[in-house]
Amino acid sequence: MTLDQIAVGNDFVISSLFAQGEIRRRLVDMGFVSGARGRLLRKALLGGPIEVSLGTWRVAVRLTEARGIEVVGSDARA
Repeated sequence: MTLDQIAVGNDFVISSLFAQGEIRRRLVDMGFVSGARGRLLRKALLGGPIEVSLGTWRVAVRLTEARGIEVVGSDARA
């Protein structure tokens, strides 16, 4: 599943990142790497950004970028 499919309040672990170029570099710089743990805090209305907690960061990610971040939810053990 991808980050945009996680329900608000659920924890996740990043399994892979499909972004390319500058966006990929920025996401990696902020800690969006394989094995990183986070929690989805909020989703904006009408397809706006989502807010996640990742380590000590609180980050807003565009929905299109969130669709390029594959995660495993805390309730689904891999």
